[in-house]
Amino acid sequence: MIRREWYRLFRNEHAFMWAIILLTAIPVFPEYCAPVLAIGSLFAASVDAKKNHAAIQLGPLGNLLLIYLVYLLIGVFYSAHPLNSLSTVAMWGVMFCGYLTVTTVVTSRHRLHTAVFAVAVVAAFIGIVSCVQYLLIGVLHKDVPNQLWLKLDEFFYTYFPMDIDLHMADHRASGTFNNPNILGEYMTMVLPLIGYYGFSEFRTRRSLFCRFCLFLGVFGALASFSRGAYIAILSMVLMIFVSNLKRITPLALCLAAALSLIPEAIMGRFLSIGQGSNDFAIFERFEAWDVAIQTIVSSPLFGLGPGISNFWEQLQNAGVGAPHSHNLVLQLLVEGGFIALFLLCMVAVRLLQNSLELANRNRRGKGLGNAMIMFAVAFVVYGMVDFPFLSPKLVGNFLMILGFGDAIAHIYLRQRPLALATIPPLMWKHMRKYFLIKGKKNF
Repeated sequence: MIRREWYRLFRNEHAFMWAIILLTAIPVFPEYCAPVLAIGSLFAASVDAKKNHAAIQLGPLGNLLLIYLVYLLIGVFYSAHPLNSLSTVAMWGVMFCGYLTVTTVVTSRHRLHTAVFAVAVVAAFIGIVSCVQYLLIGVLHKDVPNQLWLKLDEFFYTYFPMDIDLHMADHRASGTFNNPNILGEYMTMVLPLIGYYGFSEFRTRRSLFCRFCLFLGVFGALASFSRGAYIAILSMVLMIFVSNLKRITPLALCLAAALSLIPEAIMGRFLSIGQGSNDFAIFERFEAWDVAIQTIVSSPLFGLGPGISNFWEQLQNAGVGAPHSHNLVLQLLVEGGFIALFLLCMVAVRLLQNSLELANRNRRGKGLGNAMIMFAVAFVVYGMVDFPFLSPKLVGNFLMILGFGDAIAHIYLRQRPLALATIPPLMWKHMRKYFLIKGKKNF
């Protein structure tokens, strides 16, 4: 049934399908493939838009993100490491293609469900890879790498301008990523959408399959041994309990059954949070946060400039081995000051406004509204102990989810996006109007 449906989609809407496949496959391949896949997905989206007599679309969240990108570009000029800052801006700019792909091609409920299903399949695949890595390394004690693309990464990063240590003597799974924490961050972002599809009102084979994908995704996150992912998943579970108080008994039974399947080593990793500063990773975070606060006080408004190199140098001078602050808010303040934090807070506020309206006013979109709220909460919770904008795959995945946010608002709340090509003329029109009015007043 599923195979026949996808064959029909490929035959009738091949450009749409290629756009979604290229975009959702970004987490599967190495980091240096992400820009190519993002640009390829936007090209396929433009072909689909042309076929449907439309244009590349930009939603309200995209407008705010463009302002943030412009601000990042300004930061290059006062950065102590302009090349690293410019590469960070370029990363955001290229991965923004993923956002544009979603807002351009996801124009109906049918397309939305197809795109979310593709996300679920990719997450399930990564979850399987992660679980296999954990079984081989942590259970069977085999001498195998915990990164799928390690050999290819070793060859590529020999020509990379920054020193990147890829070897981790650890039983933690990294899946298709090069760090277990990045695996946990990715799963944290996509699990709410997969959960929506798996438990939506549409009782189809695809929704049942998505429940299986959700199961694999959760266990993939658990195999990462990322305590930040554990806390983020726990926050999602608490939100599910709060929003379903009438069904708390069966939910509690399901949770108890799920906990019984979790290996003892994973539970021990989660409970190690209580060790506090006695744990080296937690102690290192405390040290990084202390240096970050001192840096923010010295440059509170504009920060040091985009990219981690500026603050990495400060951490090295302070004797801290971490490459960044391991905190989303602190890292944003360090790199872009309060202006950067304010701009991304505006994005969060707009996303939450749309999600709350969906959850409260739209019967069909209630599940999606709850899923997007869950994504925002889990993302911030994880962001308190790590920095989720470190790599192209993470940035691309974040922008893809925001693209889903605007696409959902367009489909369910009838919010009309703007064609990307109309943005510069509109800006020029408003600028001319402003300066003409100001000139008349001065005259």
